[in-house]
Amino acid sequence: MRLVRYKIKAMAEEQLGIEMADDILDILRLSRHLSTSVPRTMEELLEDNAIGLNNLRETLVEAEKSGVKFDDYLIPASEVTYLPLIKNPEKILCVGMNYVEHIKATGGEVPTAPVFFNKFSNALAAHQQTIPLQANAQHVDYEAELVIVIGEQIDNVCEKHAEKAILGYTVGNDLSERAFQFQSSQWLIGKTMDHFAPVGPALVTKDEITAVQDLTIETRRNGDLVQDSSTSDMLFTVNKIVSEASQYMSLKPGDLIFTGTPRGVILEQTKDQQEWLKAGDQIDITIESLGTLSNTFI
Repeated sequence: MRLVRYKIKAMAEEQLGIEMADDILDILRLSRHLSTSVPRTMEELLEDNAIGLNNLRETLVEAEKSGVKFDDYLIPASEVTYLPLIKNPEKILCVGMNYVEHIKATGGEVPTAPVFFNKFSNALAAHQQTIPLQANAQHVDYEAELVIVIGEQIDNVCEKHAEKAILGYTVGNDLSERAFQFQSSQWLIGKTMDHFAPVGPALVTKDEITAVQDLTIETRRNGDLVQDSSTSDMLFTVNKIVSEASQYMSLKPGDLIFTGTPRGVILEQTKDQQEWLKAGDQIDITIESLGTLSNTFI
């Protein structure tokens, strides 16, 4: 299932929808017609995603049995405003230096365990959101990333059982102000500037993904391909990352984990060739089976 958090452009109320090709299914209006029960928001879904997902699926099945025309409940994606998939996650964890070719390109040392850092909720942004570049941000870089969405609370789980806690995946851009990132040994201030963690467009439940460690991942800057890789180049798998993080903290529903970026970021280029992001740039990040996250900068 491909879940989106959105609002109709003329309205302020957020809704939970299902992405269907280029449209959004208004599942709440459909459920009212069928007198079924579905979660109204992403937050409600996260309270018990097993029940919530089951109710969504049952509503779709009931609609088919009843001969309901889905077209009557579809909203063109062009008519909605996407919202960050998770409203206020308790944690936004990120993993650095997790793609082998990226490590080679930056000349970094190969880590023996996932390198964790974090962003805060102020950094969240949505698909198609315009992102302002602060005046003091002169070295902003893109980073295409597979993002894990946690669905169940876990503590201290082994790698074998880590997948159970994963609700699904989405596309993320770990935007980074490189000068600030390396101002000290802590990367934080270069990573969590306002709107520096766009995610979306959809939360794709894990049952939709057959091989999460073999997905193509691409970034285009103003249409030009700048990152072209696969999650198979990850040093630490998604299950390893979740398991490792759970050794140190409780992971809770709605937590987001950015899993690292592949080769092709601006930082890897020689200084005379580095063209940092600027106003007017558009970044499109596509991950196989998950969709394309698009943002422009001003």
